[in-house]
Amino acid sequence: MSIINKRVPILALQKAVYKLLSSGQTTSVYDDVVPTAELPYITIGAINIKPNGTKDKAIYDASLQLHLWSEYQGKKEINCMMNDVATVLGYATLALEENFQVISQDIDFFEAYAEDEYGYHGVITLIVKIQDMECEKI
Repeated sequence: MSIINKRVPILALQKAVYKLLSSGQTTSVYDDVVPTAELPYITIGAINIKPNGTKDKAIYDASLQLHLWSEYQGKKEINCMMNDVATVLGYATLALEENFQVISQDIDFFEAYAEDEYGYHGVITLIVKIQDMECEKI
């Protein structure tokens, strides 16, 4: 019986999203927010990976949350930020490293709500189907 030597594309996905958003729109993007960061900014949130392959192909269904933060009291800034991020993610395919390939990518949902003290917080969930092109039967 043969098995697939699997790798998990979590880091490749995170790097690709960071790179695309950092170059494709103007709001700062952080994995870990530095103390000197000024609002508005985007943080990379939860990443979920679920194997969904076949006997001879390593395929993964992934979801990644992006958190958008604004201190503006109205919805205008957060909605503009969400539009910019959605445009970038909708028109540019993620370029994954480590020989992973994006099969499909789409935005699952958008959400924006007021923060308790001030400003707005938005969440965009990106869904991506990824294939490990380095996958080998052992």
